Amino acid sequence: MFEKFRLNKAREKVKNAINDNLISSQENIEQMSKILRDFNDYKYHKHDNFLNLCIFSDVVNIDLTIMLERIRLSERNSEKKLYARVLATVIIDYLENINTLIGRDCLKELTENKMSEFVSEFKAINKKFSNFRKDNEKQLRDIRNNTIAHKSKNALILTDKIQNIDVEEIYNFGMELQEYSTEFINLSTKIIYYIVDYMKEGRKL
Repeated sequence: MFEKFRLNKAREKVKNAINDNLISSQENIEQMSKILRDFNDYKYHKHDNFLNLCIFSDVVNIDLTIMLERIRLSERNSEKKLYARVLATVIIDYLENINTLIGRDCLKELTENKMSEFVSEFKAINKKFSNFRKDNEKQLRDIRNNTIAHKSKNALILTDKIQNIDVEEIYNFGMELQEYSTEFINLSTKIIYYIVDYMKEGRKL
């Protein structure tokens, strides 16, 4: 009984930490969305790509957090595999977009805005995303394309692929991606403060 009590307390602690993370991410989305809308109202578009990337990453961070929680707390094997399939889809979709959002759009925008002191950090994070995609894309794409997003019409192939999913491996993929996403969010916070301080002085980048 005492062991069960300790387990329930540990789960409650994890749940509270996750709730705090979700609340923080949602607040970031609302704040960044307001800034982007305000800038658009003033026809000021120099930070559109960066702010879009911030919002996009926080949305994905919420998805990752929820899926990781469900995998860890689920007790049914079929339920764990379902959440792993959804998580694989979230991961590969994010990886398909992040290189363009950072590499093509955001780095170009930072350079044009003479914010080159942040470029090397952005490139380092983008490299981590690229390497992660290179190492795991085939497996993640196979899960997405054959077990959830499109699903194989061959029932035997479908069931075999679902049964062969390594839930713990997909969970670890999600944890690794969330680590990189958190690095980006921390860097983006520095840039937001930089922009705010600059504009407080009555200047526009």
